[in-house]
Amino acid sequence: MDSLPDEIAAKLKLLSRLLISYNDFHHASRIASYILEHRLHDKVNRLHGRRRYRIKLLWEALNSAMIVAYCRPFSGNDPGPTDTLGNLPGRFLKGLSAEELEVHQTALNDRNQLLAHSDSEAWNMRPFFFKGASGRPMLVPLHSDVRAPLVHDSVDVLQRLCGKLMDRIADERAILENELAEFLPAVTLEDVEASSAVDVG
Repeated sequence: MDSLPDEIAAKLKLLSRLLISYNDFHHASRIASYILEHRLHDKVNRLHGRRRYRIKLLWEALNSAMIVAYCRPFSGNDPGPTDTLGNLPGRFLKGLSAEELEVHQTALNDRNQLLAHSDSEAWNMRPFFFKGASGRPMLVPLHSDVRAPLVHDSVDVLQRLCGKLMDRIADERAILENELAEFLPAVTLEDVEASSAVDVG
């Protein structure tokens, strides 16, 4: 890529960022679909005991995976020496509704404060000693519910947001494919099959 004109090199990097981001949004959207289709929020509110615990654990895990996948294109997760792809350009968020921007910001905040890091302010840890009938004090780590998943209305908006961002990426990808056709290698099906570890999603 060093021998290419700067403009072409920049467009190739953007194309890679778009392809990666599309897959991240697609992953987040599939998880959102599962959460909504299986109505995990309703099940947690309705069930009790071990079944409730299992569904709640699944819901929390899927929520975490969904938010992390959605936020990757915006999270500076490509810390190479100098030749990094950078974040998805901010122009892709232009024209979103206030509701969509609010869910976008909530997802970023959850990722940065609760999921990727343990932010002490978000946890709001308030330990105290509880004395039960035995009289023996027991330390209780009272804190905010940092694993609380997004409510279903927000998941619905996030899924819609993923679809909208994927459409915008697809539109720009089509333009770049045209402009960069002569700079991308052409391979055969045999070449692809030989690289069995490669996922052509």
